[in-house]
Amino acid sequence: MLGRTLFPVVGAILLLLSGCISVEKRPSAKEYYGTANEAYAKGDFTGAVDNYRDLLDHYPLNPYAEEAQLKISYSYYIEKKYAESVAAFSDFERAYPTSMHLPFVEYYRGMSYLEQMRSIDRDQSVTEKAHERFRAVTDRFPESPFAPLAEKKIRICREALAAHELLVANYYDGYDNVLAARTRLRALIENYPETDSTPEALGRLEALLIEDEKPDLAKLAAQARAVRLATAPPQEDDVGNAPSVQSDLPAPGVDPLLTLVTELKKQEDDVRKRIRDAILADTTKMKEQAEQLKKADQEKADREGE
Repeated sequence: MLGRTLFPVVGAILLLLSGCISVEKRPSAKEYYGTANEAYAKGDFTGAVDNYRDLLDHYPLNPYAEEAQLKISYSYYIEKKYAESVAAFSDFERAYPTSMHLPFVEYYRGMSYLEQMRSIDRDQSVTEKAHERFRAVTDRFPESPFAPLAEKKIRICREALAAHELLVANYYDGYDNVLAARTRLRALIENYPETDSTPEALGRLEALLIEDEKPDLAKLAAQARAVRLATAPPQEDDVGNAPSVQSDLPAPGVDPLLTLVTELKKQEDDVRKRIRDAILADTTKMKEQAEQLKKADQEKADREGE
C-alpha cells in the first residue's frame, strides 16, 4: 500500500522538476539591448522595436530605458508609421521631461506630422500640429542644431496654411459670399503676412473693396501689396521682363497692412453687431406677436365662456 501511495507522489515531483528545468532563462537587460541594437544597425527596425519593447517591459528601470524609448520612436518614423511615431515621441517627453534629447524629439514629432500633410484643398489640421511642434523647437531650444531646421519647416507649414486660406477665400468669393471671403483674406494677411499668398490675397481684397465702394481701404490694400512686391525677389514674365509695381509705394518704413487689418476687423465687428441687433429685433418682435396672439386667444375664450 505504501508503494502504491508513494509512486504517484514521486511521479508528480519528478514531473514538476522536469518542468522547472525546461523553463527558458530570460535574457538580461544588456542582452535585450544588444540584440535590439544589432537589429537597429541592420535596418531591421521592426525587430529592433520588438526587442526594445521587451527590454522596457521586463526591465523598466534599466539604464538603457531612455535610449530604448527614443529609438523606438525614431524607428516608427523611419518605417513611416507616423501615428505610432507621434505617440511614442509624446510618451518619451512625458517620461523624460528634462532629457537632453528633447530638441530631437520635438523636431521629429513635427516631422511625423509634416509627413502626413495633405494637399491645400484638404483639411490642414496636421499641418497646424506640425507648425506647433516646430515652433516649440525654436522657442524652447533656440540654441540647438535643430532650431534652424525647424525654421525651414515652419516656413513650409505657413505657406501651406496661407495657400489653404486663399483657396477657401476664393471659394467663398465664387459663391458671392463676399463677407466670408473678405474675412478669410483678412485673416490670411494678418496671420501669414510674409507668405507668397499674401500679395495675391491683397490683390483680391483690393478688388472686393473697390466693388464695395471703399476706395480708401482698397488703396491701403494696393499699397500693402506694392510693399511686398517691392521686397520680393523679382520674377520675370513670359517675355523676360520684371513686373512693375502699379500702385504708389508708401513712405519708407511704413507698412499699410496693419492699418488695413485694423480697419477690416472694425468693419467685421460692425457687421456682426448689425446682425446681432437684427436677430435680437426679430426675436423681440416674434415674442411680442406671440404675446398678442396669446392675449387675443384668451380674450376670445373669455367671450365664449360668457
